Amino acid sequence: MSEVGQGERIGNRIACLFDAAAQLLFGGDEQAGISPGRRVRVRAAVRQRPRGRNHRDSPQRLTCELRQFETIFLVPTATPSSYEARVFTMEEELPFAGHPSLGAAAVLHKRAGGRRYECRLELPSGMVELASERSGAGFEVTMQQGRPEFGITIAPEAEGEWLAAFGLDGGDRDRRMPLCVASTGLPYLFLPVTGDALSKARITIGDLEQRLAEIGAKFAYVLDAEGREGRTWDNHGLVEDVATGSAAGPAASLLVKHGLADIGKPIVIRQGRFVGRPSEMQLDIMGARERITGVALSGSVAMVAAGQFDAGVADGTGTR
Repeated sequence: MSEVGQGERIGNRIACLFDAAAQLLFGGDEQAGISPGRRVRVRAAVRQRPRGRNHRDSPQRLTCELRQFETIFLVPTATPSSYEARVFTMEEELPFAGHPSLGAAAVLHKRAGGRRYECRLELPSGMVELASERSGAGFEVTMQQGRPEFGITIAPEAEGEWLAAFGLDGGDRDRRMPLCVASTGLPYLFLPVTGDALSKARITIGDLEQRLAEIGAKFAYVLDAEGREGRTWDNHGLVEDVATGSAAGPAASLLVKHGLADIGKPIVIRQGRFVGRPSEMQLDIMGARERITGVALSGSVAMVAAGQFDAGVADGTGTR
């Protein structure tokens, strides 16, 4: 089976490793896919619908085998340049993720050739449109995340409990922005903090996922609103992500909504500094402060490697 980028037919077991949104090669977020992810590392692959009896759980099993932070799987649809997309972590499937989608567009662009490429990804949270342009040896990709949704605001009397869950207290809080839930496809609890507090943030409780679910959030994002830098982890606090597009979009929207950033000016959110993989994500917010109508996420993608899976492995029919 040919590797993605050679301009031949799409197979069912192609994988590409790339960096997306990082400030340097091998910086940023690390991800994978049997279908594509920042200038950070990401694996991606495009596949046809598998026929094996175990195909329903094979994406999750392959994600665990790849051991990337996120893996995205693509299946071509009947519409040209349109793909069904599914994103997995090692624990579960996500309805949406930003940087695997950017990487997927770059891998598809490399395969299609040309200076510019546009595609659509049909994720469980909805359809997103992406545009990729060649930039030196890499790609610059922009994704339209759609209109942000704003969930609950944490009551003042409950803020201390949430801050303590991340090793913080009231003195670490940036009071220009509330603790609240926001989403462009994957809901986060945002905790605005001072720049000094960002470095000491960590998950200190064992039931974070359950507590987040009770307020309508999936993950948490600790945000230095002044420095425009953030941190997030898996809900066990074991792995810190280095560039989280699904959080950067609503984070930028909240900055605009609360008067900490301006409509019409690019907003750059930084992440990954504390794990040695610095990344930058550019966000453009559309509409008005009182009614934000859209969010565009942009990032760089650099291809690192490509490979292929044995047919039995990709389809879940292989035997040992």
